[in-house]
Amino acid sequence: MTEIIKIDPNDATYEDLAPAADILLSGGLIAGPTQSFYALMALADKPDALERISDLKPGRMPERAFLLLIDQKRRSQSYAMEVSKEADALMDKFWPGLLTLLMPGHTGLHHLLLGKSKTVGLRVEGLASTRRLIRMVDRGITGTSANPHLSQPPTTVEEVMAYFPEQIDLILDAGPTAGGLSSTIVDLAGPVPWIFRQGAIAVEDIATVCPSISS
Repeated sequence: MTEIIKIDPNDATYEDLAPAADILLSGGLIAGPTQSFYALMALADKPDALERISDLKPGRMPERAFLLLIDQKRRSQSYAMEVSKEADALMDKFWPGLLTLLMPGHTGLHHLLLGKSKTVGLRVEGLASTRRLIRMVDRGITGTSANPHLSQPPTTVEEVMAYFPEQIDLILDAGPTAGGLSSTIVDLAGPVPWIFRQGAIAVEDIATVCPSISS
């Protein structure tokens, strides 16, 4: 049976988050809140948990890797082989926030985090409770929405449970999330930065920091 723990999304304590951290560190799978939707969360270095997420999203294109949520800019170096000047500027402007950056990933990362293009998607989560959880486990966690492929991303725990009534070890219940648009994704792996997915942050805003951006 899935355990549900209620938390304050802006003021969850270490004690509140400890059960979730313990499950993640033991290789388990949880769902938790982000700025937009509830996400399926597993540690970047737990292959079995990553495979569990993949099994919950059949039909998903294999080249679409799972993005990682991190708690601070400098943790990006643990997963990206290089951080370009454009990436650094975008991080400073839009992190924490709804901007995911695709950068060449370290070769040792699980294939579900790299995808066909061998890039890793990173975002500093804006929700304080989730950043605190990431600090507690001291590594990135997945941030793919907690829904089957092509289904509506959930904004409530009830919606998560309707999708996955018994397949998740624990859910952090922070009440309804904001919903809206998912993160904008910028691909920085090639010679010219380009918009991989338009989302919550407008292209015009990104262009003020990265004039060479292409959509």
